[in-house]
Amino acid sequence: MAALQESLVARFTDSSEKSEFEAAGDGLFAVVGLLGEERSLRAMLADPAIGEGTKTETIKTLFTGKVSDLTVEILTNIATSRWSSDNDMVDATEEAAVTLILMGAEVDGNIDRVEEELFRFGRAIDANPPLQMALTDPASSSAEKAGVVDVLLEGKAAPETITLVSHVAGSLRGRRIQDAVARLSELAANRRGRIIAEVRCAVELTDSQQERLAAVLGTLHGRAVELNIEVDPAVIGGIEVRVGDEVIDGTAATKLEQARRKLAG
Repeated sequence: MAALQESLVARFTDSSEKSEFEAAGDGLFAVVGLLGEERSLRAMLADPAIGEGTKTETIKTLFTGKVSDLTVEILTNIATSRWSSDNDMVDATEEAAVTLILMGAEVDGNIDRVEEELFRFGRAIDANPPLQMALTDPASSSAEKAGVVDVLLEGKAAPETITLVSHVAGSLRGRRIQDAVARLSELAANRRGRIIAEVRCAVELTDSQQERLAAVLGTLHGRAVELNIEVDPAVIGGIEVRVGDEVIDGTAATKLEQARRKLAG
């Protein structure tokens, strides 16, 4: 999915107009909200049996003049691609929007700040169950959740950070807020040529340990690695590292469970 989003927006990377990226990203976020509400439209745009011409005309009729031309073009490219489900198409639309907002941050030279703020906000959510509840309460509207984000981040974070976090808080679509923000952080890291490694350990790693781990992982993956560390007493000892779909589990808890299973036959 990420490769597709890169291909959709790659030809616009030479633009120096941040406003173009912002308008397109905001437009796609609005489309994500509409697709979440309009199941029939979502299903129609993702249906491989419906011709590209029909989808293109539907998108033009519904969105021309209401969102930017770039939004319409990218949405058309997404809808005329092949998807295994309509949910995958919506996810792709959202990730295209996120990428455009991040590209706008790059124009301003703001991408490093946005990535750091997303990373820190994700850590704050992990450590704050009441905040998790406030941002996932089904009784609260998307606007109310965005208001919570504004109160927390206004004047303390870049506008792009607030835009991204406000969107995912109001459009979780069954995801945990922690996972949605972690994905934003991952996409921001990708824009900087980095990857995120999720690390679980029983105790905090020292600065030296973190540097060595990041260096080893960077060598393995051929890219700079940023560590997202979670201290979890259930680990007992050792560490678990997750980079994308790859998991390296060296925890004592896992080794004990493996030994128990062998003894049980």
